[in-house]
Amino acid sequence: MKKLFVLGMAALLLVAFSVPAMADVKIGGIIFTDFYYLNRDNNNMFNPNAINPVSHERSSYSNTSIQVPNITRLYGRWTNEDNVGMYIEFGIGQTGGDIEGWDAGYNYAGVGLRHAYGWWDINPMFQIMAGHSTTPFSPLNPSQLLGTRSGSLNIIGVGYGDYYAGRFAQVRGTFKFGKVARLEIALVDPNGSADAIGSAGPWGNFGAGAAPQVTSSTIIPRVDIGVPIYLGPVHLYPGILWQRRTVDGVFDGADNTLTTWIATIGTKMGFGPFGFSGEFNYGENWGNTRGLFGVSMPARISGATFKTDRNINNAETYSWWVDLSYKFGPITPSLMYGQMKTKNKLSGTNYSQEAKSQMYGISVPIDLAKGFRLRPELMWYDDGDLKTDGHDSQNLGKYMIAGVQFQITF
Repeated sequence: MKKLFVLGMAALLLVAFSVPAMADVKIGGIIFTDFYYLNRDNNNMFNPNAINPVSHERSSYSNTSIQVPNITRLYGRWTNEDNVGMYIEFGIGQTGGDIEGWDAGYNYAGVGLRHAYGWWDINPMFQIMAGHSTTPFSPLNPSQLLGTRSGSLNIIGVGYGDYYAGRFAQVRGTFKFGKVARLEIALVDPNGSADAIGSAGPWGNFGAGAAPQVTSSTIIPRVDIGVPIYLGPVHLYPGILWQRRTVDGVFDGADNTLTTWIATIGTKMGFGPFGFSGEFNYGENWGNTRGLFGVSMPARISGATFKTDRNINNAETYSWWVDLSYKFGPITPSLMYGQMKTKNKLSGTNYSQEAKSQMYGISVPIDLAKGFRLRPELMWYDDGDLKTDGHDSQNLGKYMIAGVQFQITF
């Protein structure tokens, strides 16, 4: 990764100092430093404390941490006189894990690629883009930013209401309809799945014994479509995501194909100092495609499973969040609430399974000087219960993250 970072920096500097006079270059960066207190109750699913062998209970967990997560970034943007451009962005900082230094094998000073793409504005109505970046699906996010490396992936509310389609290799066409609307269609790399599910998908969970060694044989790319609509102060963001995944090497008689689809509708509006944004997502088999929607229990059980007849059972998931803000001077507090829920079945059984998570709290960005922002944030997270037919309901507990994020921009 260090070599990747050095090569990337060299590329940015080469662009900056060798481009023709007609080209436009911008280099910048943002440093995020999280300073927070974390408290998990004794039942919380992310509580790292071991169960006491005598009392058979787990104690609550609390800790204070100062971290630089790899949402910290350095970027470069270049455009020329033929309406061709490129953008490169690296994430710098802790790449994974939690606040316990012994837990991981994660790089606490790592570098990762966030964006690397180029585009050509063929005419005022059409643009083609190719590279690694976000997709046009589900573009809005709540204001929550504190605790990326808390151990429960607390960033933009994923796992507790937000769905983030991710940054992946893609080819995209954008059709512009004046200033009123756009149609964005992205063909996205179809390989891989959500981290919480694992690349084997349902084929690694069916029946007893060792998992089959499945290999991907997916032919059609994932399709992400977004149609942002701008109606004065009100912006709407409908969209749909579709992927058909096929594998080789499954059990005899078992399905080898499953479909992921998600529909989204988001809105963002502003009236004077008041701001409102929100988004709702609903679909099936979220976990069998790549994206960032957390590691909460609804995320962990969001992948397809097998029925007793070895046909695919589709997991049903929804998530939604709202963010209400008010700006006065350099301060813009945001009140947030979010929720995520999944219904599924235990693989190879007829037992229904259900989990729901929630978040609520406040984030208050304060601009103290040009390029220097403080963001006090107080958030509560409720991991709810895991309910499974034929089993006792499992209380997954709650936790709180309170602190301040330092943000320095150039």
